[in-house]
Amino acid sequence: MASYMNDTKWRKLSEGIENLPFSPAYQVKTLFEDEPYPAVIEIATDWLGDWGRTPEAALGVHIEWIKVAPKFKRYMGRLVTPIFEDCSDELRALLEAISIPFVEKDGFFVIYGHAREVDF
Repeated sequence: MASYMNDTKWRKLSEGIENLPFSPAYQVKTLFEDEPYPAVIEIATDWLGDWGRTPEAALGVHIEWIKVAPKFKRYMGRLVTPIFEDCSDELRALLEAISIPFVEKDGFFVIYGHAREVDF
């Protein structure tokens, strides 16, 4: 299994997320778990991601992959249609600026910490 990330890259990613319009939600699969958490993630969530200020806080070197949902569903009231915010362009620019390898798949951004074979 090849390693694609290190503490420095996770730290830069966590710090860069603070500059996005919102902290996108993500699904995480660690090396030590069989299933990702949460089990299911939608492309537009109504919750934000806990990226922490350092990789030790929320991410880190034990991550196999994270699937980032770049859209946020903001509810304005019970009778009002929710507003959908999208940070795809900003997230893509951040990942490219700090040279983090990623794959865009079905509207999600998948960042691999470790993988057997990935076609970036």
